Amino acid sequence: MRRGEVYEYTIGSQRARIVIASAARYNPGRATFALVLGAGVAPPPVAVMVPTADADPVRGTVDVSRLRPLDPSAVGARIGGLTPDTLRQFDRALRTYFDLL
Repeated sequence: MRRGEVYEYTIGSQRARIVIASAARYNPGRATFALVLGAGVAPPPVAVMVPTADADPVRGTVDVSRLRPLDPSAVGARIGGLTPDTLRQFDRALRTYFDLL
């Protein structure tokens, strides 16, 4: 499990898509993830929302403002990884969210 990878994930009774936000050395036991909002959900215009590109394995917007600890038992199939460009935007959003600029 590596930062930027996209997985299926179970939250309660619902399936979601998530992006791993934490460094590989913390995963999966202490991993952190960001939720991917579906393609039909309009993202608010803030710097911590990362739209995915056509080449990414999932369509929608990654919401960095709602980071959550990962429950390894809730992780489903690996879908793929973010493209390098989207991963750079994801990194920028994380730095913005944590005021690490």
